[in-house]
Amino acid sequence: MTCRNEHDIVRRTLIALSSPESFASASTADTYIRKSKFRRSGGTAARTFEPVVAEPVVARISIVEQLTSQTLSVCWSDPQSGHYADQVWRKGVARKPSFCVLTGMRIYPGDRVFQPRACKTNVPANRDRMILAAVVPEDPVLVT
Repeated sequence: MTCRNEHDIVRRTLIALSSPESFASASTADTYIRKSKFRRSGGTAARTFEPVVAEPVVARISIVEQLTSQTLSVCWSDPQSGHYADQVWRKGVARKPSFCVLTGMRIYPGDRVFQPRACKTNVPANRDRMILAAVVPEDPVLVT
């Protein structure tokens, strides 16, 4: 009998994963119904909850200097990924869509961007952040 129940659970799970909209309707998705286990009143209390909107984390970012035409020195500080006083960012091509941390402009795959330098031994917490190369003023003295 246990094999039959396990098979039934697996089958129901696969069906739920293949078509989740058939099991969760929009009207019951945001409603929580609390049933009292030990009370005999028989009534249920329904509460509705509104979705929580995550606040963006405030990061302090400033370009310290442009080391070469391909690298920047950036001062980065935020409560989630830490503080980097003199972090080197390299110019490259965006591989996925994102937002510029300086201006908030949208970044599309293929845009020229600056990203923190990472290697096998040093992977910074802000490695997925990007700065659009177009918004960084180039210093003609440092271009090599």
